[in-house]
Amino acid sequence: MRHSMTTLITLLATAVVTVSSALPATAQTKVYITRDADGNPVFSDRKSAGSETHVVQELPSMPAFNVPQPERPSEESDDEPVTPAYTSLSIISPADGTTLPIGVNGDVRISGVLTPALQKKDMIVLMDGGIEIARGGQTSFQLDNLDRGEHRLHMEVRGPDGDVRISSQSITLHVKRASSLAR
Repeated sequence: MRHSMTTLITLLATAVVTVSSALPATAQTKVYITRDADGNPVFSDRKSAGSETHVVQELPSMPAFNVPQPERPSEESDDEPVTPAYTSLSIISPADGTTLPIGVNGDVRISGVLTPALQKKDMIVLMDGGIEIARGGQTSFQLDNLDRGEHRLHMEVRGPDGDVRISSQSITLHVKRASSLAR
């Protein structure tokens, strides 16, 4: 008995959804329910002898609406450009505390990662102890013939006005080179 009651509820719900989705939301729909020889419900949109009428009421609904998109200035516009919000800038190679041994001649590639990507008018600047040593539109710089000693390196993203938009962490790089005094 419990199984047939669950089947009845499932079938009734299916019929209501099927019939109500086929008609406009403002209409009321009549569903006719009869029973077959085994007592199972039979749903129909046509009235028959001995059928029971069920009225499906209108479901509350809200019409969809369009959200206006903000206007974006064209690339040729003279309007003030939107400043990108950089979220991270990190030097990933070499690791902090790396020592370049004698024989490398102070040659090293400094690589970083910037998120999101560099905007067209911005620049990445590589600094050593507060002094600019390289500049470009990439996060990788090849440095050749660095002087021996300690170098404190960090990267900055600068806008066209020179303002620093984001800075990386500083890393320390030690360069060992043969001295011209040691003969």
